[in-house]
Amino acid sequence: MKRLPPLNALRAFATAAQTGSFTKAGELLHVTQGAISRQVKMLEQHLDTRLFERAHQSVSLTPAGQALSDALLNAFGHIEEAVEKARQTPARQMLNINAPPTFATRWLAPRLSDFRSQYPFIDLSITTDRIQTLKSARQHDCLVFFDQAPWPDLACQRLMQEHHIMACSPSLWHGNQPPKLVKATLLHILDGDKRLPVWEQWDLHFGLSGVDTQGGLHFSTLDQAINASIAGAGILVVDQTMIIQELQSGLLKRFDDRELMGPQAYWFAEITQNSQQKELVTTFRTWLMKQLSLSDTRAMELDELSLSPD
Repeated sequence: MKRLPPLNALRAFATAAQTGSFTKAGELLHVTQGAISRQVKMLEQHLDTRLFERAHQSVSLTPAGQALSDALLNAFGHIEEAVEKARQTPARQMLNINAPPTFATRWLAPRLSDFRSQYPFIDLSITTDRIQTLKSARQHDCLVFFDQAPWPDLACQRLMQEHHIMACSPSLWHGNQPPKLVKATLLHILDGDKRLPVWEQWDLHFGLSGVDTQGGLHFSTLDQAINASIAGAGILVVDQTMIIQELQSGLLKRFDDRELMGPQAYWFAEITQNSQQKELVTTFRTWLMKQLSLSDTRAMELDELSLSPD
């Protein structure tokens, strides 16, 4: 790359060319008339050509000076535009979120393209660690957690309650008849070293005569159980919100119109104490609540579709 003249000399020349006066150029740039004259002379020496015709009380551009002035006016305009864009472009920021595995995989992940399109300069780090204490939560800016009640030491907001239905693969149906529960394999979800009692709650509420609610297949995450159910491994009592796409596509099918609100819910909690990160958490929570509202509408439409007569 060829060596360019000093930027100060170019700016002094361009200002003098626009005003037609070294004195006025000095006033605009907050320097003396002599300083402008020296910068212009330095530029002429660098280019080995005269840029101004100097008279006693005035200066005028030479043809070379006019050509350079026109080019610099355009160039400085582009520079100012680029600087303004850079000034308005927010710095990239990172928000650390921890969420339950199935919520992250089945509910959150399909919606992240929408978040990205609205907030392209907010990067998300999403983990699915098993958080059981406030101390272990401190490494995250915010949490989505699954529990029966909010944590007592946190300001929590309930996102959505479990909405249980019974579903399985259409491959297990016999024509228009669902499989017999007494002969079916039940799918269970583990919570640590315990099993979530969703089948026991269903039995308590609706009654499952002759069904062994203890036996079946056990999975460490709801997502695993859903995938097994899609493959025809068994029958699932599941939060409808997590299988909306599968119900719409026909990969899973509801047994009937029975449904039961589960005892557990998804909760949102802000963890960070950093003021800048708090702003990011607020942005994410606002977006999250809007998505939940859209999800509720979609679930109601699905109820009407799946329960309407053929």
